[in-house]
Amino acid sequence: MSQVPPPSAKDFPPPSTDAWRRLVEKDLKGKPFSSLQSSLEGGLSLQPLYTSQEAPTPAEPPGVVPYVRGTQPLGHTEGGWTVCQEYAGPDVASTAEALRTDLERGAQGVWLLLDAPHGVDVKDAAALKQVLAHVPLETTPVHLEPARDVLAPAALLLQVADAKRVARSSLKGSLGVDPIGAMARAGAAKVDVAGTLAKAAPMVTSLLKEAPGLRVLLVSSRAWADAGATPVQELAWAIATGVEYLRELERAGVAPGDAARSVQFALSVGGQFFPEIARLRAARLLWSKVVAASGGAPEAQAMSLHARTASGTKTKRDPWVNILRATAESFAAVVAGADSVSTAPFDEALGAPDEQGRRLARNTQLILRDESSLNRVADPAGGSYFLEQLTQELARAAWTELQRIESLGGMTRALVQGDVARVLTEAVAARDKAVRSRRLPIVGVSEFPHLTEAPVQREPHSTPAPVVPEGGFAPLHPVRLSEAFESLRDASDRFLGRSGARPRAFMVSLGTLAEHTVRSTWVTNALAVGGIETVEQRDFANASLAADAFASTGTPLAVISGPDTLYPEQVPALAQALKAKGARTVVVAGRPGDSEAAFRAAGVDLFISAGADLFQLLKTLHQHLGVA
Repeated sequence: MSQVPPPSAKDFPPPSTDAWRRLVEKDLKGKPFSSLQSSLEGGLSLQPLYTSQEAPTPAEPPGVVPYVRGTQPLGHTEGGWTVCQEYAGPDVASTAEALRTDLERGAQGVWLLLDAPHGVDVKDAAALKQVLAHVPLETTPVHLEPARDVLAPAALLLQVADAKRVARSSLKGSLGVDPIGAMARAGAAKVDVAGTLAKAAPMVTSLLKEAPGLRVLLVSSRAWADAGATPVQELAWAIATGVEYLRELERAGVAPGDAARSVQFALSVGGQFFPEIARLRAARLLWSKVVAASGGAPEAQAMSLHARTASGTKTKRDPWVNILRATAESFAAVVAGADSVSTAPFDEALGAPDEQGRRLARNTQLILRDESSLNRVADPAGGSYFLEQLTQELARAAWTELQRIESLGGMTRALVQGDVARVLTEAVAARDKAVRSRRLPIVGVSEFPHLTEAPVQREPHSTPAPVVPEGGFAPLHPVRLSEAFESLRDASDRFLGRSGARPRAFMVSLGTLAEHTVRSTWVTNALAVGGIETVEQRDFANASLAADAFASTGTPLAVISGPDTLYPEQVPALAQALKAKGARTVVVAGRPGDSEAAFRAAGVDLFISAGADLFQLLKTLHQHLGVA
């Protein structure tokens, strides 16, 4: 055996980024390097490689200003994050029972959405006491998030604690005073943000001494996130809201540092795993900078951060996939260092979640903690060149948007003047375009739909028509990514109920199985997105026989699918034969290229291909098929 030691890493010259890029560009064979980049909302992009050369200066350790890596020196390793579930059912008794069950089986905190019909119907201290009947206030954080009157519930919680003889010094949670959030949800331009905060100022001052674990103010991004804000917008507007609260409380006599220690943040976590981790880290960085600029001490700069799984990413169709979505979103929140996390039940988009939905949601976090051991690492994201750089990029983009809001006069004025609604309309339109073309795919809805899925039935949410106050603006309207395609599936279900069968398409597959199977399978799934079943014909001797088979199905829709090489020869004759047998609409799968004019002259009406507006095509096919 040779006695010469093997070469070590130090014997090889370190590869340079330029050398790597040259090799990559060679393998791309003419494609631009930018084809390896992924675009993010807000003008950001993900690079194919991140190295120490481009990475920012390493962030301070966890527990050190500016708290990018978390507000605790040991992260979640000292007890873990708080499993804090949200409750929104209007019925007081059922909410109290759900609380009891969840706290007995692993939940550690309570987040109450208040004001019926969208939240728990708590009108007085007696009702709140009933809701919290099984909640040990001495050990359980309780957070309130009222939709309308943001001051009254705060006083009610203190009354309940006093009635239970619970020392205020042991209380933990937040009281939910969030007038800007209430304004966004209610659409009332006459909400007196400054007056509300002035009334809350004495409570802030007193509770900092009596109940230091109880935060009076809430900055909830729920209204923006549910209405379709981009991650950058949601982050910037949350910080802008916090800035306005600090400013107004200072006018009411509360020092910015004291006010900051009384603010609870609550952000939504969407479906882009790594960018969402970076965004929550950026939130702590930005808030630290804001409080520092306001004169707050280092301990006042630590953000108290609650993260919730996003509502807009959840679907009504194939809702079981929501379990995976919520798991990824909860995972991201924990890795990002959120202090508490709420995992929404998989059936929340359908209506009031049942016990199974709450159990699966609760157990999602318990598995992440107890089986995946996410509470054993202080900062799982720390040191990643990718995440460290993306954190800085998101922070800079959000800071730019924050400056724009400040130039308008702050978050309240941006809302009242309609700027927020305008920006949201643009953001939703851009995202909807990506969804409709399936550049932003939704599993179970726009990708891999399950036409024969058993429906999941839930008591639907009450959704009264929004009322625009006199002199006010319309409340921000919640949207979900899947709504457009789900409307097509709903129409297909109604057609099934009327006729006893789903709308159908007859598909003629050209060539051998190996030649057409990929495209034909793609077409079958694309049509199923709109609730259209496919009847396939292949291995036919001639166009006439294929047309005869089409006529026997009784559908007016025919689709031709196969390899591009066979199209110029076979599509014209086949389209003519299908039209002669009564086809009202003939669709060709793929891009026609130079043959488009010839195909249309032969009777082809539409083309279906990847990257096109699938929603509009399916909507057109519904009209041709008589689907309302």
